[in-house]
Amino acid sequence: MYTTMEYYSNIFPYIYINMVKVGELSGSLTTSLEQAVKYLDETENLNRKLKAILIPNIVQFVLLLVMLVVGTLVAIPAIQNVFDELGTEDTLPAVTLWFADFVDQAMIYWYIPVGIILIIAGIIVFYVHTPRGKYSYHLFKYKMPIFGQLIYALDFSRLMKAMLLNLKNGMRIQDSIEVSKNVVQNYVMLSIIETSINNILIGESWIEPFENSGLSKPMITEMLKIGMQTDLTEMMEKLVEYMEIDIDQIMQKIMKALPQVVYAIVGAVLIFFVLVVLVPCVQVYMGNFLFSAYGV
Repeated sequence: MYTTMEYYSNIFPYIYINMVKVGELSGSLTTSLEQAVKYLDETENLNRKLKAILIPNIVQFVLLLVMLVVGTLVAIPAIQNVFDELGTEDTLPAVTLWFADFVDQAMIYWYIPVGIILIIAGIIVFYVHTPRGKYSYHLFKYKMPIFGQLIYALDFSRLMKAMLLNLKNGMRIQDSIEVSKNVVQNYVMLSIIETSINNILIGESWIEPFENSGLSKPMITEMLKIGMQTDLTEMMEKLVEYMEIDIDQIMQKIMKALPQVVYAIVGAVLIFFVLVVLVPCVQVYMGNFLFSAYGV
């Protein structure tokens, strides 16, 4: 079944195909399909929650930027003309003058920043498509703020679930890891898994690479070590349950922290908009510049 699905990889997600592969090779296709469906549901729910938080704030952010630029191009020159015609000694705030000059220069020499951005983007894309660049990018995904811990926990949990299916059906640990490794795409995780397999071949601990990576929580590696000394299958069942709870807690933290980060960014832009555009408008509304214009 999975070989047929691979021909339609544009329809079936990569992770889904490999979960089906694990299920077929381990003889537990029903359980594997249930896990795949659960993974897709959880991914959809997470995406829906993130969109609900990000989209409204991104719209606000874009509208504020548009208002900032339009206000700088329309309102600020009009206010400056009023000051010039009346001959007042009052001036616009320094930040307003600086930003207005910045916008004017950007409109005249727009091709320079655009060219720099395109060159930087091209270099980044080229680097990410190299083996070293892809590894660095995948490592960043595991260590990035807010989402990094969640991404690693999801990949590791998926790997443990796949290994558990294989172990229950009598596979050796080495074969179990070998079959299960394709349920993740991250180069960092794959390199850890390959090191783990090599450790088994030379008689060392397969848990050590996960521990040395600094990405796995001590609780997880300790549970695996205890499982190796007792009953690995039973301990991995408990580990999977623990990781599901841990992932839920991480998601709850993200849902609490993400709005605060977005609000802080939008708030900073809003404050800058007030300083650049609204303060000069308030100056004109209050009319204090008239005293200076008439020598009072």
